[in-house]
Amino acid sequence: MKARWFLLISLFSIVSPALLAQSVAFTRAASLEHGINLSGWFNGPDLSGQHFESFTNATDLKAIHEMGFDFVRIGISPDLIERHGQAGPAHPDDLAQLDRAVQEALDNHLAVLLCVFPNDEYKHNLATERGVDDFVQLWRILAAHFASSDHDRIFYELINEPEVPDPYRWMGIQASVDHAIRQIDTDHTIIAPGANYDSIPDLLQLEPLSDANVIYNFHFYEPYQFTHQGASWGADDWIFYKSIPYPATASELADQMKNVPGDLARYNLYLYGIGDWNGETIAGRINFAASWARERNVPLICNEFGAYRETADPASRARWIHDVRSALEANHIGWAMWDYRGNFGVVTRTSTEITPDDDILKALGLNADAKPVALTGQ
Repeated sequence: MKARWFLLISLFSIVSPALLAQSVAFTRAASLEHGINLSGWFNGPDLSGQHFESFTNATDLKAIHEMGFDFVRIGISPDLIERHGQAGPAHPDDLAQLDRAVQEALDNHLAVLLCVFPNDEYKHNLATERGVDDFVQLWRILAAHFASSDHDRIFYELINEPEVPDPYRWMGIQASVDHAIRQIDTDHTIIAPGANYDSIPDLLQLEPLSDANVIYNFHFYEPYQFTHQGASWGADDWIFYKSIPYPATASELADQMKNVPGDLARYNLYLYGIGDWNGETIAGRINFAASWARERNVPLICNEFGAYRETADPASRARWIHDVRSALEANHIGWAMWDYRGNFGVVTRTSTEITPDDDILKALGLNADAKPVALTGQ
């Protein structure tokens, strides 16, 4: 009998830390309900102190909370943290600015996802062992810097869209980074993306880490003919699409197709039209991500979705955002819209005022009566 009890106690001591970590990850994921991306703040081309202080500030963070958001996603340029060959942070003053921004978000009742946002060159270097070593070292520095900070409201997102096309290589890289962090910090929850562009297909090829204190993540922008219409980056045909409605049928797109140059661009627009894109179609796709998480008993969020507002019809954009948000919430998946103030934004921000887009806030199920906010000292 004593031997049996000893075995049970031994098994419990082995299993219980993993179960506890998994419980922590689920609890923290449940707190990440309605988020917004703060692009261009600590990951843009300007990494000056003046930019950090003026591009987004405490007034923005207070306004974000009052709109109904409960967390923000802050992208961090690797250049802010370290340069190859240095043992410590390359820019301690900039890290101090990041600390200030994180604290201001926390003070405004916003949890913070800290996400490494590299440029294309940095991502391409992940194909080399030198590049992986640099990436691991970067996270050693970040983990050491934030190890004692708020464990429940600060999250470590390993990278934005790693663009590593081989899912097996990415899983190996991600496991190495996770291991390096856990040697320094066992308490913060890690957010792990899929390979390549972190889409639903990328998520479906991902196997969970051995670490139980992890939330998994995906991005959703389908169909790109609608969400990225008019965009000058990415696929060559996006730039030709203007005022593409959502939802739409092939017959409704007939006039637009006449004005699209190039057979391939017209063909891709035709595919959008016959794809029967609507709320049900979107929900069916997101159900695949939700099923992946349920089958593996891991928490899941979607921390990017949005539509390019420069050329999209505003009503269509609001309908698409509503349908994606509704599908995510139906599956109890927390989300973060892309983004706060850019060309996918939820506000228009000038040097003197923050003006919320009430239609988009309504589509997000948030405070559609948010008032413009004056900015001072910009």
